[in-house]
Amino acid sequence: MKKLFLLLLITILSNNIIAQTNNEPERVKPTFGVTVERECSLVMIDKQMYGNVVIELKAADIGDIFTEGVKVTVTDGEGKKIYKKRFPKSLLYAFSDGRIQVGKGNAITQIQIYKNSQGRWEGEIKEKGIY
Repeated sequence: MKKLFLLLLITILSNNIIAQTNNEPERVKPTFGVTVERECSLVMIDKQMYGNVVIELKAADIGDIFTEGVKVTVTDGEGKKIYKKRFPKSLLYAFSDGRIQVGKGNAITQIQIYKNSQGRWEGEIKEKGIY
């Protein structure tokens, strides 16, 4: 009887754990004090498309009182700066599959960098938010 109860308990717990890990979206904490650089084949910046660019995202340190948010610099293949802006009060999120997002908490996403169906990196930057 004890063995049957133990087997039943283990089965229920293992099913519970598997169900929780498969149904929940990935939760990520913001990243501070890092610089991320990503080569993208295509980026849309405020409704204008750019090809073969490098996006550099620099997140401020958590204890830095003079700097806050994320600094974004986009350069083309020749090193010419296309876009440079600081997103104040925004946070940098890096996901396990390589995706990167910058936004203001859970409410507004301002930058997305992701892989397309061909496996190339693409991005979208909108200061007022991506909807």
